Amino acid sequence: MQLKNLLAKVLRYLPQILLVTVALIHFVVALRMNWASYDNFDFGKFDLGNMTQMVWNTLHGRFMYLTDYFGTNLPRWAMSHVDPILLIFVPIFALFPSPMTLVISQLLLVISSAFILYLISDLKFKNKWAASFVGISFLLYPAIGYLNTRTSFHGVSAAIPFFLLAFYIFERGYINNDMTLKKWILFWLLVVITMSGKEQIPLYIVMWGIFIAIFRQKQLKTGVALVISGILWFLMAFVVIIPSNAHYRVDGYVKFTESLGLSDASTRDVALPNYFLNRYEAFGDSYTDVVISSLLDHKLAIKVFFGGDKPDNLIKTFMPLGFLPLAFPQLLLLSAPDFFINYMTTAGGIGTSEIYNHRVSMIIPVLFLAAIYALHYLGSLLESLFARIGLRKIKLGKILVALSFLLVIMNLYTSYIFNNPVYLWLNQAVVRRVFAKSDVEIFNKQLKIGDVVSLSELDNKDRECAEKIVQNIPDTASISGPDYLGAHLSMRETYAIFPALYNQADYVIVDVFSQKILNILDVESDLVKDVVRNLLTSPYYSLEYGCGNMFVFKKAPNRQILDLLPIQEKNNYEVSIEPKLEMFMGLEIADFELPQTLSRGEHGTAKIVYYRGSSKSLDDYIMFNSLVNTKTGDIYQAANLPSFALKQPEDWEFKKYYIEYLDITPPTFLEPGTYKYLVGMGNKVRTRSIYLGDITIN
Repeated sequence: MQLKNLLAKVLRYLPQILLVTVALIHFVVALRMNWASYDNFDFGKFDLGNMTQMVWNTLHGRFMYLTDYFGTNLPRWAMSHVDPILLIFVPIFALFPSPMTLVISQLLLVISSAFILYLISDLKFKNKWAASFVGISFLLYPAIGYLNTRTSFHGVSAAIPFFLLAFYIFERGYINNDMTLKKWILFWLLVVITMSGKEQIPLYIVMWGIFIAIFRQKQLKTGVALVISGILWFLMAFVVIIPSNAHYRVDGYVKFTESLGLSDASTRDVALPNYFLNRYEAFGDSYTDVVISSLLDHKLAIKVFFGGDKPDNLIKTFMPLGFLPLAFPQLLLLSAPDFFINYMTTAGGIGTSEIYNHRVSMIIPVLFLAAIYALHYLGSLLESLFARIGLRKIKLGKILVALSFLLVIMNLYTSYIFNNPVYLWLNQAVVRRVFAKSDVEIFNKQLKIGDVVSLSELDNKDRECAEKIVQNIPDTASISGPDYLGAHLSMRETYAIFPALYNQADYVIVDVFSQKILNILDVESDLVKDVVRNLLTSPYYSLEYGCGNMFVFKKAPNRQILDLLPIQEKNNYEVSIEPKLEMFMGLEIADFELPQTLSRGEHGTAKIVYYRGSSKSLDDYIMFNSLVNTKTGDIYQAANLPSFALKQPEDWEFKKYYIEYLDITPPTFLEPGTYKYLVGMGNKVRTRSIYLGDITIN
C-alpha cells in the first residue's frame, strides 16, 4: 500500500519532477562549462573582471568603482552603465570572495526563471504538464544555453527572475483579486530590483505599465505608477547620472593618450555624454537625434534593422518558440527597447543582436511571456474549432499539453541547429591541459648542438604560465595586464588593460600578442612594441621573468639603465662558429653564449648572434626560446622580448648580424633540473627550434 501511495505521489508530481530533473542537468553541465572557461582564462576583465571589481570595491568602501579601458578608477556610471543590481551580491561575495561567485549566482537565478515561468503558465493554463513543458522549453532555449555558459555575469541577466516574479505576483493578484499590502510591497521591491539591472530596463517597466493600463484596466493606477516610475528612473540614468559622470572617462582618456604619445587622437566617441552613442552614428550623435531620425527616416531605420546578419539573428531568436510571440504583440512590445537598442546599431564590427550576446537577456523572458499567452489564445481557438467539427472531447488542457510539448521539440531541434552549448557541450567545451606542455620525443632524443627540431609553437595564451603569474602577483598590487587575466586578478583596486598605466602600475604584464585595447582605439599594433621598448629601457621597471607570450615587469625605482639596447645590428662580426648553424628561412646562428647554471628567480643572460644569410621573407615570425626538462619533457617557453619590441626579424637586413641579449630568469615555479635550451622562430604556420646546449637550474 505504501509503495502504491508513493507511486501515486510520483505520478502526481511527475511534471514538476521532470522540470527539476532537466534544471539539475542544465545546472551541472553549465557549471562545469563555466569552471572550464574560468580555468582556461576565457572570462577576462570584460566583463566578469569588471563586475567582480565593482563588488569587491564596494565591499571595501569604494562604491561601484572599477578600472576602465584607459586605466582610470571611476564609478560604474562613468562607463555609461547604471546597474546597481550588483549590490545584492555584495553579502554573498563577502562570504565567498571569488569571480565565480557571481557566475554561479547568475546561473542559479536564470535557471530559477524556468520555475517562475512554470508558475505563470500554470496560472494561465491550469495544467501542470503544459506548464512544465514551458519551463523545460526555457531551459532548452538556445540563447539561454549561451547566456548560462558563455557570458559569465551581467546585471541585466540577473534581473530576469525578478522581472518574471513581479509579473507572476501581479497577474496572480489580478486574476484572484487578492493583492495584499505584503504582496504590493514585494511587487514593487521586485520592480525596483528589475530596473536596477541595466539603464534601459526601466523602459520595459514603462511598456508593462502601458500594457496594464490598456489590458488590465482594473489596475489602471498601477499601470500609470509603473509608467511614471519607469520614465523617472530612465531619465535619471540617461539624462543625469551617465552624463554627469562622463568627465571621469574623458579625463582618464586624455591622460591615457598623453602617456602613450597619442595626444592628437580623436576623443569624439569618448567625449559623448553616453559612450555608446557612437553605435548609432548614422542617426545622429545625441539621444534626441537618434530617436527622431529613426522615426522619421523610416527607410534608413528598416535598412538598419534588417541589415547584415540581423534577419538571421531574428530567426534564431523567434524560431525556437515557433514564432508564437508574434501572435501576442501586446506583450511582445515590452521588449521593444532592447530590440531597438540591439538592432538599430550602425557602427561596423559591433555585434549586439546575436543569441550568444548577453544583450538579449531581457528579451528572452518577454518572448516566453508572449508565447505563453499566445499558446493559450491558440489553444482556445483550436478548442472552439474542434467543438464545431464535433470533437468536443478535445479540451483546452489537452491541446495546451500538445502545443507546449511541440514547443519542447522545437527548442530541442533549434538547440541542435543553433549549437546550444549546454546540450552540445561534449563537442563545444574544450578543457585544455592542466599541466605544462611536454614533448616526449625531444627530451628522450640525444641532441647535438645545431640540431633543428620542430618543437611546439609558442602559445598565444599559455594557461600554465597564466596560472603561475596570477599566483605570484601580490593581492594589493596595482596591475596593467592583458584582458584575459582581468577576471582572476580583479579583486583589487586597480587592474588596467595593458598598455594603460604601463608607467604607473606596480606590475606590468605584457602579452606580446595582446590586441584588445588597440582594436578599441583603432591604432597601429606597433604601439605595443613602443611601450615594451620603453619598459625595457625604463629606470623604474625591471623584468621579473617571461613565460610563454607574457612578461612580468615590476616597479623598481632607480634601476640601473642598460648601457646598450639588448639587440644590436652589426655589419661585421667575428664569427666563432663555422659553418654557421642554419636555423630556418635563411636565418643562421653565428655565435652564442649560455649560462651553464641558473637559480630560480635570479637573472641570467644568454647571447645569441643571428646572421640573415637569405632574403627570404621573415614577416610575422616571432623569436622564442624553450627550456625542455631532460627528465619530464615539460617545456617552459618565452618570447624573445628584444627581437619583438626593438627590432623584429622582418626588419632585419640581408647579410647583417644581429646580437640579441636575452634575460633568462627561471621562475620560482620551475622544477629544478637539467634543461635543453633551444631558440626557435615561428609564425603560427611553421615553427623551427635549434638546440644550443643544456642549462642546469637550481
